[in-house]
Amino acid sequence: MPTTFELTIDAYVLLLIHRYRGPGGLFVQEPATVQKERRIHQLEQEMLDAHAEVLTVQREYHELESRVASDTSPVIPMKNNKNDEPPPHSTGRRPSLRKDRPTGTD
Repeated sequence: MPTTFELTIDAYVLLLIHRYRGPGGLFVQEPATVQKERRIHQLEQEMLDAHAEVLTVQREYHELESRVASDTSPVIPMKNNKNDEPPPHSTGRRPSLRKDRPTGTD
């Protein structure tokens, strides 16, 4: 004997289920949405902090660079500039090292 299954739903009950199904789903998904939004906010804050740190380092570098550029150094160079001294005169011949080399024989 085959069994039959009958389900009768009143039209008003069906409309009520349809009406409250949407807001009910929002309550189920709300914690996940809040958690994702919190994570997004945290990542955005980390990015802003990183950019602020980069800007601070750039500002310090610029200040240091301008301080070094404007500093007059009290160091006196040991050699004069090459343009100030004339080049040494050459005789055109190279001295031979073989003539003056001691051989150890008399």
